[in-house]
Amino acid sequence: MNELTTGISRQYDLFQTSLESLDQPRKYLNYGYTDTGRESLDERQERLCLEVFRAAAIEPAHVLVDVGFGSGEQDFLLARTFEFQRLTGFNIAARQVAYASERATRESLGGKLQFRHGEAEVLPGMENASVDRIMAIECAFYFDRPRFYERAAEILKPGGRLILADIMLSDRLRRLTRRNEDWRRLGARSSNRAAWEKHFRTTDVIDIARQTRPGAQKIVAYILKTLPRLHMSGGERREWLKMAVSSQLVALGLATGLLHYDLIVLEKP
Repeated sequence: MNELTTGISRQYDLFQTSLESLDQPRKYLNYGYTDTGRESLDERQERLCLEVFRAAAIEPAHVLVDVGFGSGEQDFLLARTFEFQRLTGFNIAARQVAYASERATRESLGGKLQFRHGEAEVLPGMENASVDRIMAIECAFYFDRPRFYERAAEILKPGGRLILADIMLSDRLRRLTRRNEDWRRLGARSSNRAAWEKHFRTTDVIDIARQTRPGAQKIVAYILKTLPRLHMSGGERREWLKMAVSSQLVALGLATGLLHYDLIVLEKP
């Protein structure tokens, strides 16, 4: 892993440590999806995952991959709500992989849900043309996108789908992607589309900024309200504060149209 990837891995290991110490029943890490604005944060976060699952059109015989699965909460939700053959999750945060693997064993789901330590651009151990669906929920902005799209296309069967809940820059800010690695990975809408269309047909791009922006703001409020009451390491506290700042910027970006949040469905020819 390069220095940037190592930093992201450490960040999410610290998030997982905090979530476990909080003994929080549902350990989602996404901005959620709301229609009414009355749902709890957990309900919004679960709804975003369900929107991705429905867009994936999952069938009982399907072999699935979930990239950047967080604590694995979304995959246990998937196992409760949809029939499929098996799922392999990939994550670069070792503590999250260990937590999800232990939970799968504890809930007798080890044969159906498998969690591996590995980068999205590599997806180690996956054979070419062996997978029906790949999902990436609110994490592709951490990837080297061109390499990820290429690798995803390799392991998908013809007709297989890649489904993303994804944040990216408006084309008005495309020039920022030339300035540093973080902006480049986030990418602009047109350049990201050009990269994935080298490997996929675009089936659908649905703007869900209106449904996801309130959750970004809610995350900020939750962090700022909760942090003062918690006993945690200095490293954990710094990472949560950084998350609050970045979430505030996302909320502002979505409100002004400088950022897009899309539900994207791609199909391998």
